[in-house]
Amino acid sequence: MHKSNSIITFTFLVLLFLSESCSIRVIRQLSFPSSLNSKDSTTKDVKVHMKDGSLYVLDSLVTYSKVDTVYGYGFYYDQYRDLMGSSFYNQSNASSIPFKISLANVALLEVNEVRGIAGRALTMALVGVPSVILSIYCISNPKACFGSCPTFYSSNGIDTSLMAEGFSSSILRAYEKDDVDMLYHARTTGNQFHLRMKNEALETHVIRYTNLLVLPRTGSDRVFSDGPGDFFRSSIVLGPSFCKASEGSCLREVQEMDNMERYSLADSENLAEREIIEVAFENIPGKDLGLIVGCRQSLMTTWLFYQSLSYLGNSAGYFAARIESGDRSLQRKVDGVWDVLGGIEILMENGRGKWEKVAQEGEMGPLASDVHLIRLPATNDKEVRLRLRLTKGLWRLNYLALASLDEKIEPVEVEPSIVVSPLKSNIGESLLQNPDNPLVTLPGDEYDIYYNLPEGSDNYEIFLKTRGYYLEWMRDTWIADENPKRAALFFSFPGLFMRIVANEFKKVEPSIEESFWNSRYVRQN
Repeated sequence: MHKSNSIITFTFLVLLFLSESCSIRVIRQLSFPSSLNSKDSTTKDVKVHMKDGSLYVLDSLVTYSKVDTVYGYGFYYDQYRDLMGSSFYNQSNASSIPFKISLANVALLEVNEVRGIAGRALTMALVGVPSVILSIYCISNPKACFGSCPTFYSSNGIDTSLMAEGFSSSILRAYEKDDVDMLYHARTTGNQFHLRMKNEALETHVIRYTNLLVLPRTGSDRVFSDGPGDFFRSSIVLGPSFCKASEGSCLREVQEMDNMERYSLADSENLAEREIIEVAFENIPGKDLGLIVGCRQSLMTTWLFYQSLSYLGNSAGYFAARIESGDRSLQRKVDGVWDVLGGIEILMENGRGKWEKVAQEGEMGPLASDVHLIRLPATNDKEVRLRLRLTKGLWRLNYLALASLDEKIEPVEVEPSIVVSPLKSNIGESLLQNPDNPLVTLPGDEYDIYYNLPEGSDNYEIFLKTRGYYLEWMRDTWIADENPKRAALFFSFPGLFMRIVANEFKKVEPSIEESFWNSRYVRQN
């Protein structure tokens, strides 16, 4: 009984926290001062979430490209949402003084349109999107709109194809981190390499760098990287002799890094239900070995992410601002949701016939298959048997192989030599050269990035090293599904939540891939 009461009390507190900001509304519409109309400005309602928990609710906002201060008229509330001050513009009173807000103290901005937001303010603006700009695919399936960070395209020697996605798990500035992706199919021509970077989603991308890590290859050797950042030359790469899952043999789907993928459907009663894939390799060389896994996530995590934003509704900005302000307990709750789903666990049979977990791979991202190296314990056996334990319906396996780890080598890091846009002018060498001055892209933006490769080889293994974060734009169609109780359940009891919503996900699962890929944002000129 005591435990039950504790759960009820805890859930109530979470509900109270999630709904705290919903009571704040702009209670009057004010005209924007004509004396400031020459500056960049928005003319929609704006919420400015401060790091100390206080909040400005403004009728408009003035931002500057090179000044980290914004101005606006409206109301100021403390962290308890008591009204502490107001500032109004009156045409008969030219001395009206707007609020002056330092961006150094701002956690997040909420705006209804991005037009007019300039400078550093753009890197912290959560944008509300009206349904009129959504594609028919997003309207018909709102939780399957295209998204998940910058996309990178390059030549595979025949045509240009999607090679990588940058920092997929960096959904806020607080989650920003380096991301290294192997460009498995990339081919170089001479000593110059070209990437096209796109923002194909309703998102703001804040990109600090997009550097290459290049390593010379010899003949047919390949170079692979483990998670910590070590790179190994491999002269032997073996395909599996056996691969079996619940549907039977999956050998054909994982033999090559191609368009064929092994995947399953989600469980109808529990989205966190696990499955086992058995794989074996024969004629093992007497060397240190690593398992090569080429994979991407399904759209289950995308659907869950969008679903969580939908449940948060008007509180999503406040929720994100708390994380950006350093609320570690709240950040751990978000991380806990993905921990329930888990990554791909690698189990290896030891000499006593027991299966032992040796590693786990769990990079997020539904767009491009990435190639991962998992170092395996030393063995003298001529056959290596492994098991992959993973959540049903969550992973799309493209490639499995066993590679010899011949020697560790160091990459050469190459910065862009020039960055140009086919859609904009006055863009050149200075972009993506300084992490403190990130490149901010909006839906439909494209950039061509050129690199000068080191002299001495025309055969390089190429990895892309990116850093940044992205802000998902809120859709009107999501706000309509606001549900504080479901939001509390999602973040407080994710294991239970995965059971409750399993049937909802199963209803959209058959069409989610088609809706997702057909809803990429393309700028209308």
